[in-house]
Amino acid sequence: MPSETATVGVVLAAGASSRMGKAKQLLELNGQPLVERVSRLALEAGFGAVVVVTGARRVAVERALPDFVHTVYNPDWASGMGSSVHAGLSAAISLFPELQYSGFLLTDQPYLTSGLLRDMLSQLQQSSAPGIAACYNGGLGVPAVFRAMLFSDLLALNGQKGAKSVLHKYHDTLLSVPFPEGAFDLDLPEDWERFIRQE
Repeated sequence: MPSETATVGVVLAAGASSRMGKAKQLLELNGQPLVERVSRLALEAGFGAVVVVTGARRVAVERALPDFVHTVYNPDWASGMGSSVHAGLSAAISLFPELQYSGFLLTDQPYLTSGLLRDMLSQLQQSSAPGIAACYNGGLGVPAVFRAMLFSDLLALNGQKGAKSVLHKYHDTLLSVPFPEGAFDLDLPEDWERFIRQE
């Protein structure tokens, strides 16, 4: 039985949300900032610990986080998602040397549930696959959970190349779960308004 901290959820929350015009990590759903919501979903899903990567608006994002969250600041956040994947996984390995599974989550997928994440983690742990990813828009994307055998690939990421390049490289050996709602993310103010109207 793996130890509790063999599984860590890494929340990528370093972006500037320039197209949204304000920090989408801090938009509130049912009175809860999205970055806190995603952190709690990861914990509810069975991840033993949660690491949140901050960058732009670091202070405000950290202030919105619950006590159980570990944070790491990515000074290179402006270079792209790859640097945040690297920063988050490096911090997780440093904090929990026994790490066996690392999940990557975004704050701007409002339809994400703890049930989906729990299912992904469970399926991966019961298989020999190197990882599992959500399937939407005809391809694989985040959330995704990777086994330790792919950590070196993830740590090699930088700049604009996020986890998608790793998902593409190992596409044929990864598990996938349908998450059509994952195609809807919050980039523009009208995205948020549309989502709120549907709630």
